[in-house]
Amino acid sequence: MVVLVLSAAVVLVGLGLLRGPGLTTGPACTVTSPTGEPIAAGSSDVVAELVSQAPDEIAVALAAGPAVICRITPIAATDVPKELPRGLTPQAAQLRREVRAVFGRIPDGGYGPEETLPGRSPNGEHSLGRAIDFFFRPYTDPEQGEAGWQLANWAVANAERLGIRTVIYRDRIWTARRSGQGWREYRFRGRDADNPVNRHLDHVHIDVA
Repeated sequence: MVVLVLSAAVVLVGLGLLRGPGLTTGPACTVTSPTGEPIAAGSSDVVAELVSQAPDEIAVALAAGPAVICRITPIAATDVPKELPRGLTPQAAQLRREVRAVFGRIPDGGYGPEETLPGRSPNGEHSLGRAIDFFFRPYTDPEQGEAGWQLANWAVANAERLGIRTVIYRDRIWTARRSGQGWREYRFRGRDADNPVNRHLDHVHIDVA
């Protein structure tokens, strides 16, 4: 049983204070168990703090799959240019710093100083410096998969604060624009759709405004 200080902002499902699926009504964010049962809910700030602290029951859920769902206002893309030499916008650079502060030096990429990155669309989020891929390899290693889900769930919990628009990992996608639908099935629309990289099996894609 997760022990938390109850307030108007936090609801513990274990105490029978939250019922019903999804986020069509009720708190802005929820955390669900690996079996899909709601564990806790509250504002985005409260759930982000809970995810950061990760008591035992929450930690298990964060590592098992898409556990955090947050309903937030859609976030519009900006036209802030990326900065050299790294090739990230200031907001994306801040995301990278925070990920490293929380998770350590996870290998990352998908950005660079070129106007159009090799193999990328000229107007895509990566070429514009708004997207970062965080790698968890080999993707067949269960511990790497769990670490990837921990980051993906953390990103959703902090999406409103950090201006995160999209999170993709392991055939699943969460977007601020359709955040009320939670995590959805993701299917790469280009060629070689079953490639592990295109399915984001080995990396978490995060892009910001």
